[in-house]
Amino acid sequence: MNHAARTSHAPLPGPGCAVPGRTAEHIDDLLVQVAYGSEDALGRLYDLLAPILLALLRTRPATADDAPDVLVEVFTGIWRDAPAYTPGPNGLEWVLDRTRERAAV
Repeated sequence: MNHAARTSHAPLPGPGCAVPGRTAEHIDDLLVQVAYGSEDALGRLYDLLAPILLALLRTRPATADDAPDVLVEVFTGIWRDAPAYTPGPNGLEWVLDRTRERAAV
């Protein structure tokens, strides 16, 4: 689903998620907010996942020495690609796939 192309739907919820029982700290919710251009959501996603992704990047020989710089590239890609993200239960996998792809370069 291309979120950027949506025009007739209700506006994106604020910092909290409109889904009952879920907070904005769910990766899927944050990715949807990022797809709508929320820099705040990108920052919260970074705060939530950066330690894990940095550890993953440091285990890859191709990115071990440059892990912090590669992490910035990963999140730049997330910002760019988020409108193509299909909402669902696989938000973490979507982010990990992008991290692994960047680590393989």
